[in-house]
Amino acid sequence: MAVGNHLRKFAKLYILGAIAAAVLGLLAYKIRTSIYIFDGVSGPSGRDVVVTRKPAQIADFGRGSAGRMAVLVTDADSNWLGLARGLRAHGIPFVMTRDVAEAVKHRVIYAYPMISGRVIKPEGFVALRAHVEGGGALLAYDIQGGGLQDLFGVKVEPKTSHAEYLSFAEDVLVSLPGQHEQIGHLGDSVRFSRSGTEAAFPGAAYQVTDGTVAARFADGGAALVCGHAAGQACALGLDLGRLTGRVINGRMEAAGRTYVNGYEPSLDRLYQWLAAFYVKNEPMPWLMDTAPAGYQFSIVLTHDVDFTSAMGSAQNYAKRMHEAGVKGTFFIQTKYIKDYNDDVFFNAKTLPNVKQVLAYGMEVGSHTVAHARAIKFAAMGSGRESYPSYLPYTTSSQSALNMTILGELRVSKFLLTRVAGAKVTAYRSGYLANPFVLPQALAATGFAYDSTITANSCLTHLPYQLTSDRQDSALEPVYEFPVTIEDEDGKPMNERFDDANMVIEEIAQDRGFVVIQVHPDDRSKKLDFEVEAIRRYKGRAWFATLSEFGDWWRARDLAEIDVQRGVDGGWQLAVKSNYMLDNLQIKLPKAHLATGAAGAIHTAGQVATLRKLQGAAVTSWR
Repeated sequence: MAVGNHLRKFAKLYILGAIAAAVLGLLAYKIRTSIYIFDGVSGPSGRDVVVTRKPAQIADFGRGSAGRMAVLVTDADSNWLGLARGLRAHGIPFVMTRDVAEAVKHRVIYAYPMISGRVIKPEGFVALRAHVEGGGALLAYDIQGGGLQDLFGVKVEPKTSHAEYLSFAEDVLVSLPGQHEQIGHLGDSVRFSRSGTEAAFPGAAYQVTDGTVAARFADGGAALVCGHAAGQACALGLDLGRLTGRVINGRMEAAGRTYVNGYEPSLDRLYQWLAAFYVKNEPMPWLMDTAPAGYQFSIVLTHDVDFTSAMGSAQNYAKRMHEAGVKGTFFIQTKYIKDYNDDVFFNAKTLPNVKQVLAYGMEVGSHTVAHARAIKFAAMGSGRESYPSYLPYTTSSQSALNMTILGELRVSKFLLTRVAGAKVTAYRSGYLANPFVLPQALAATGFAYDSTITANSCLTHLPYQLTSDRQDSALEPVYEFPVTIEDEDGKPMNERFDDANMVIEEIAQDRGFVVIQVHPDDRSKKLDFEVEAIRRYKGRAWFATLSEFGDWWRARDLAEIDVQRGVDGGWQLAVKSNYMLDNLQIKLPKAHLATGAAGAIHTAGQVATLRKLQGAAVTSWR
C-alpha cells in the first residue's frame, strides 16, 4: 500500500514537472519567436564592470582659500557628504576640516553636526568664542555643551520637535531670492503614514534665552535662532546634511506634498538661507550661479518614447522644436521583443523615425529595453549581456523574466549607438523605477546623466551628483536631473498649462532648472503644451538637451574657484577647470567690478562671467 502511495506521488510530481517544462519551453519558444533581429548586428562585446569606489574623504573637500565657508566636521561618521553635495549644487564655496585652528582662519564657520565637549577640546571652545566675539560667524546644529550657548541665545538641550515644515520669519525672507515661499516643507504626514515611515523629519527645537527666532517648526518650536554677539552665531534645529542625503538619495520620497507637477523648494530654501548667512558675514563672498549667463533659468524638454505610436509621433515633436530653434532629449525604448507591455516597435521600419529625430538636432537617450517596473528589484547582471541573446520579457505590470540592470543599460545604449548612430550619455528608467544600485550601473555602462526621480521627491529644483547605492559614501561620476512637470498625472496636459506655469515661474525666480517629461502622442494636445512653453519662455530660459545642460553643470560643479586678497591689497578671482566653462556666472555681491575682460573672464558690476575657459585664469580688482 505504501509503495503504491509513493508511486502515485512520484507520478504526480512527474506530471507537474512535465507540465512546468512544457510551459517554460512554450514561453521560451514564444520569446524566441517574438524577437526582432537587425541583420548582422550583435553586441556589445566585452564586459562592463561595476567599480567599487573608494569612499569619499573629508580631505577631498579640504582645498580652498580663507574666503570660503569652513565646514568644521566634528563627527566623521555624520552625513557630511550629503552636506557637501548640497553646498556644491547650490554654488556655496566651502572647505571641510576637522581642525578648529584651520576653521577659525575663515570668517564663516559651520560646525557640523555638533558642538560638544566630547568632540571639541577646551582650547577649541576658546577659539570659537573668540571667533564670534571678534566679529566672525558660527552656525551649528546640535549644541550639546561647551559653554557657548550664550553666543547663540539658547539653552543647551533642545527639545525634539515636529518638523513637518519650517516657517521663516518675514524679515528673513528678504535675504532669500524668492519671497513667494515662506514655508519649507520637510515632510507630509499623510504621505509618510501611507508609505509606512516616520511622520516627518526629526527636528530639534531650541529653548530661547535672548536669541532672535528666525524660523519655527510646525508645532511652534524654534527652528532657527541667532544670538546677539559681536559676530553672528545661529543654531539651526535640523541636521541639514542628513536631510540632504536622504532626499537626494531617493530615500525619503514621501517628503513632498505632491509627487510631481508641484513646487517643492524646501531643500533649496535652506541652502538659500545658508548662502545669505555666508554672504552677510564674509568680507568678499562669491557664489556660483545656477543658470547660464544670459538666461533666468533652464528648461529641458524630455520625451519618453515607450509605446508603438510614439515612434512616429516623436519626429513630429522634434520637427516643431527644430522650427522653434530649441533642442530637447528623446529617451527611446529599444523594444525588440513582443511581450505583455507592447508589440515590437524598435526595428528597421521605425529606425528612420529615430534618425529623423537626430537629424533635427535632438538628443537620443536610453529608456531601457523592457521598460519594466521590475527593474527596481532586478539583479545587477554579468555585464556581458548582448543583443540579440539578451531577452528580457515583461510578464505583467510588476514582473519580468531574464532582465538585469546592466542588460537594460548596455544593450539599449548599444542599439541606439550602433543602428541609429546616436551618442548616448543620458538615461531614464521606465516608470521612473529607481534601483539603489543604478548610479554605479550607469557609471559602468558609460552614462553620465540620469533623470529617474522627481524634483518633489528630493525637495530641490537643481541637479546633483549621485553616490554608490544611493548612500552617502562614495561619489559616482553621474549626475541626476529631477523631473518637474509630467504629462500623466491629472487632467490632460494642454488643460493645465496655467498650473504648470505657476510652478515654472516659481523656479525661474530661484534661477532653477525645469525638466518636462512628455510621452509623444499626436492624438492628444501634449505638443500644444510644448509649443506654448517654448513661446512663453524662449529667451528667458535656456532650452538645452539633457546632456548639453549636464556638461555645463558638471563643469560648474567641479570647477575650482577662489577669491582672495591680492598682494597689492586688492582682490583676486582665480579659476581652474579641467572641463570647458562657458557662460558661468560668479556672483560677487560685495564687489564693484569694472566692465571689461581679462582673457576668458568678463567682469561687470557684481558679476564675473567665464566664457570658453578650460585650464586656469585670473582677474583682479580693488
